[in-house]
Amino acid sequence: MPRFLGRPWVRWKLRGLLGRLPSRSKIPLNFNRFNSKTRTPLRIAYLFSGTYGDFVQILKVLQTLTNALPGCDLVVWGANRYLQEFGFQLPSSIRPARAVDIGCWLIFKRNLIFTNAVGVYRVRFDFMAYFCAKQAYGFRHAHETDRGGFSNTIALLPCVKNFAEENIRLLTLAGIASSDQKEASKPWEKGEERALILFHIGSAGLKRDFGLKVYTGLIFSILNHLADKNVEVIVGPGDEDIALEVITGTRFVPKMFPVSRLIKTLETYPGTVLCFNSFFAHLCYYLNRPAIVIHRETVPYGYDCSSIHRQVVLKQKKGWDLSEVWESAGLK
Repeated sequence: MPRFLGRPWVRWKLRGLLGRLPSRSKIPLNFNRFNSKTRTPLRIAYLFSGTYGDFVQILKVLQTLTNALPGCDLVVWGANRYLQEFGFQLPSSIRPARAVDIGCWLIFKRNLIFTNAVGVYRVRFDFMAYFCAKQAYGFRHAHETDRGGFSNTIALLPCVKNFAEENIRLLTLAGIASSDQKEASKPWEKGEERALILFHIGSAGLKRDFGLKVYTGLIFSILNHLADKNVEVIVGPGDEDIALEVITGTRFVPKMFPVSRLIKTLETYPGTVLCFNSFFAHLCYYLNRPAIVIHRETVPYGYDCSSIHRQVVLKQKKGWDLSEVWESAGLK
């Protein structure tokens, strides 16, 4: 993309102009046209924006697309790193986008383009949806009635509590049957005690918003309470600085697992899983594994991680009171 399009005022100006273009048809594609008999592959592009937690929330979408539309040509834009790390969870037919693809799509349009929920914040996706696709489905802000460039969109209203579920719902909007959802596990009852604790110290934006010193103090408060418990501590990508603080300031030595081992650990872990509202919480939801999830005082919509988790909201004005965390885990 040209550098001048990186300027915010240019992007938003162009987005306004794009919204004035004629609307696309909202009639979903006839998928019977694309099958093995006609030898016409359905060309799909999935436009991704976000980090680990956001990518975990589209794993089921990518699986559903390939299951519901066998033989489709599915290209994922903007997630090369994650496609490699989570490749063992995805069909081998999915391929990452190349730098030249957007130019090709301007001429040979994709039949379908989808975006993940976080993609609503990426103005460039509007342009790709309008100029690179025959039909496109995505999301819009709560205050918007429509979004330029898309055939149809879903509003991210304040009542939205789970981006993973919203991303799946987008496929329904496009006329693609979603795969059956696994029956949700029953969360443990409040106060139920388990001998083992798996604690993930991923910062979920807290480190960025409050600084390393404040976040480190919060982590120490948690680990000091768990000092005499059977606890395994793991660290998430990008939080190596917190891990170093933990090593030098506590008796714990955090471990960093590759994604494949992390998933295997979560699938078989017999004890309580404790984490912040981060990549790890979304990974637990994907695996249908209940966890105690710690939120900051204002829980933003889209990150509630579903009812299988036990939600605990920290009250910052009370000095990050952790009493409800220990009550939920039976560790008072």
